[in-house]
Amino acid sequence: MKILVLNGNTTAAVTERMVAALKPICPENVQLIGATAPFGQPYVSTRAAVAVAAHAVQDAVQAAVEGEEVAGRAPFDACFYACFGEPGIEALRAEHAFPVVGMAEASILTALQLGERFSIVTVGAAWPAMLRDLMRRTALEARCAGIQVVPGDALAVASGREEGLKLVRAAVDEVIARQMPDVVIIAGAALAGYGTALAAQVPLPILDSLTAGFEQALALARLGLRRGG
Repeated sequence: MKILVLNGNTTAAVTERMVAALKPICPENVQLIGATAPFGQPYVSTRAAVAVAAHAVQDAVQAAVEGEEVAGRAPFDACFYACFGEPGIEALRAEHAFPVVGMAEASILTALQLGERFSIVTVGAAWPAMLRDLMRRTALEARCAGIQVVPGDALAVASGREEGLKLVRAAVDEVIARQMPDVVIIAGAALAGYGTALAAQVPLPILDSLTAGFEQALALARLGLRRGG
């Protein structure tokens, strides 16, 4: 099987970091191919950047699909859209037959199977408002206990592993104390891997959005279901 790991940001290092983080949990018979948005912002963190990313990811996926076709290789079995919020995911699903799994969707669905209320820890000051829009669209306001922002620049938090982990842990502790959720989602490409690192240190289920999303993409790829057939 072959899964496309799609990054809606233009920072290729984030794509590489996510693919590297997934390889230890990836079955041997599954190939991971990363794709990075060809234009837009280094890290999607504003409404304007979301709008641009929705266009950019269409080009990124189309280029990846055409690249496999030209090389005579098998098509993708699924696309894991590893950008929390998934701008343009509906268009991707309309254009491609393979399943497209969104990082936010998959994480939230997993959280709902583990508890009544979930909290989200992310990075980027504009994301809480955008995620509240997502909660309203999906009628999940009552299940979301709250959204907590990790301070600092997203790419700096992503690259400074030791300091980033301290910041995320502090945000998780505050969420547990103030919001009292049943599950905490560590959300976004910049925080990929931090949830897994903290899972054994926190008394609640901690979901890493990268891992949760990938596991669902893997499940759909195994089912072999394709749109229209």
